[in-house]
Amino acid sequence: MSDSLSLWDRCLDDLRYQLKENEFTMWLRPLSANEYGDTLELLAPNQYFVSHVQQHHFTEIEKLAKHHSQGSIKQVVIQVESSVQSKPTHGVSSVVDSMQISSTSSPASATLKKQADTPISSDKALSYINPLYTFETFVTGKSNMLAYKACLELGKKQSQNRHNPLFLYGASGLGKTHLMHSVAHRYLKIGKTFYYFSSEKFINQLVYALRNQKIEQFKKKIKRVDLLIIDDVHVLAGKNKSSSEFLSLFADFMVEGKQVILASDRHPSQMTEFDERFRSRFSSGLAVSIDPPEMETRMQILQKKAHLSGVELPKECALFIAQNVVSNVRRLEGALNQVLATANLTGNPIDLDMVQYALKDVIAIRSQAVSMDNIRKVVAEYYDVSVKDLMSKKRTRSIARPRQIAMALARELTKDSFPDIGQSFGGRDHTTVMHACDKVAELRREDPVLDKEYKALAMTLQAG
Repeated sequence: MSDSLSLWDRCLDDLRYQLKENEFTMWLRPLSANEYGDTLELLAPNQYFVSHVQQHHFTEIEKLAKHHSQGSIKQVVIQVESSVQSKPTHGVSSVVDSMQISSTSSPASATLKKQADTPISSDKALSYINPLYTFETFVTGKSNMLAYKACLELGKKQSQNRHNPLFLYGASGLGKTHLMHSVAHRYLKIGKTFYYFSSEKFINQLVYALRNQKIEQFKKKIKRVDLLIIDDVHVLAGKNKSSSEFLSLFADFMVEGKQVILASDRHPSQMTEFDERFRSRFSSGLAVSIDPPEMETRMQILQKKAHLSGVELPKECALFIAQNVVSNVRRLEGALNQVLATANLTGNPIDLDMVQYALKDVIAIRSQAVSMDNIRKVVAEYYDVSVKDLMSKKRTRSIARPRQIAMALARELTKDSFPDIGQSFGGRDHTTVMHACDKVAELRREDPVLDKEYKALAMTLQAG
């Protein structure tokens, strides 16, 4: 073993100046390091540390390790400390570049192998999937059940699902990527191949191929697989050459009957930055939304994620977190990570007092976000009216409806009474507020568009 601590300390010195103090102290300081041959091994307290560091810091860590070792370190792996038994022969592969997983790999192995036909732009393959993103670790509820079932059907060996393309849409952090990776895992198990791209990686590969006059080789390589997955496809908008080449590749997959899965932050019909060719082809299969999880699902997600990291999260703690973090799964996981890291660093048991302490900043931000002033401001901006109009006596529909929605949001998201809310909207009577809440509830049941608008506003306010 070489002077691995010295190498890791040099990496930490650089990282300390690149990151916020709390991020550095909470997630990187607890890691320890060993060096075996050309590998730097990082040891983490639990799987949540592994996942967080992989997602947020792995690229920079690997770059610094190679730099400070003057190239003697070829790879960095990170794993849970208790799982280490000897010198690592496998590890969590670097996510600096995307990687392709061969269909000949053993499904039971976590090793990510390079294929013989490496990508045009580097000596590494193109697709990478998160080993934790499987159907077994995905928590279902009303908000995501249809998307889950559609993806699960695609992963069956004898699938009869002919919805092609499958288009998943919804706000960031709701589980689209998790489901797409889950399908990729199933494809490996049934002996099929795939390419997974983030939109940024896809654009980078396309640009390289175009500049080096290798675009046909690039597309030919991709067309050999059974499944093509593109995440955040909306990012292609405005990049004319890249989007045109993608449309050509997309058409080839459709003609050959091969599956395509796309994900975006909105329905294909709302992707107005694309021309009609894109919107019509994206809509030709099945478009499924993923909405913010409801309370029960949020609690299930928290308890399942905690269990996977070897921690039992008390029900009252899960309830408290779920009540205060409502916008998306990623924020839920972030809050849980905060709790687990605090428990690890302080040595205190996870109880309600400790959770409240660990999330005091999150709670403070949410409290500020759902203040009456912010509700009026956010609703006014959304409906392109002024806050003054919401406070006024005007009864025109363009003003009255946003005012009613703002009142309903205030009732749902704050602890204010009907009289208090009425006073905050120009001194109105409490019966006016009650009528507004009833009216908005009725309209939400009857009008799916207004219901989505209401949910979007609520999510914006609660996300801080």
